[in-house]
Amino acid sequence: MIRRAETRADFEAHATCWCTVWPEDAVSVDFMLERAAREPERLYLNAVEENRIVGTGVVGRSSRPGFRPVVVTVRPERRGRGLGSELLERCLEHARSLAASTALGMVREEDTASVGFVRRRGFEILDRVVSLALDLEPGTTAPAPPDGIDIAPLDELRYEGAFVVYSEGVRDSPTAAPLEPGTMAKFAAEVETQPLTLIALDGDLVVGYAALEIRNEAAGVVGNDLTAVLRSHRRRGIAEALKRAQIAWAAEHGYRRLTTSTNAYNEPMRSLNEKLGFRPGPALLDVSRPLGP
Repeated sequence: MIRRAETRADFEAHATCWCTVWPEDAVSVDFMLERAAREPERLYLNAVEENRIVGTGVVGRSSRPGFRPVVVTVRPERRGRGLGSELLERCLEHARSLAASTALGMVREEDTASVGFVRRRGFEILDRVVSLALDLEPGTTAPAPPDGIDIAPLDELRYEGAFVVYSEGVRDSPTAAPLEPGTMAKFAAEVETQPLTLIALDGDLVVGYAALEIRNEAAGVVGNDLTAVLRSHRRRGIAEALKRAQIAWAAEHGYRRLTTSTNAYNEPMRSLNEKLGFRPGPALLDVSRPLGP
């Protein structure tokens, strides 16, 4: 039986199944509930057998216009019996109901069975994404930022300037399908849910932006949501200063791991993450297919 997750118990079971299949992205039930509250159209499905969740489906939001992320997870022992296909069809149906034109999926590059599954269902590879993690050490401090630059928490008076930087960063992401930042209202709503949003200032001008999100509070995991610098101020060490300030804050507040992901074609950010000590995890493939009528 496949049913929509509605209660906290439903989401706890969903999170357990997700974390079993995606241990490198073991998000908490609170992370899922926060996303569900912020995105009312978001769908979480549970496939239930003998009172046990054996598969999940998710339909979320994307920065790509017309795209809807669709992710299906099935426990290894239940694969090959049609459950993944059933979950996928339910998710695609929901994405169509939201007037989406394209479904956006995600599989591990090394998981040849899953790559074959999505290819047989009309998905094509869109992007390759490298997931990374940094184990945080207590007592970590951040060095001084570049001359003339200050790093500070974002306050409401600078939302507009931060949104300009955020928008440039989103639009300049080297992805196969262009990304759009969305509205100022959506940006502000997301900022309100984040434990830390930093900006870089050149005088009164906001020139850099970096945000953290809590992925799994119990496990001590936070994620880098986005790091961006105005085009006019790039290659001056500002992104590094922002990320080092994030790392120091997370370590000071007792978090144990910082995760992020980088498009395989984003060489500057990949080099910076390597310099900061992030270790690569499984490479992921973004896959897409038209939804049709």
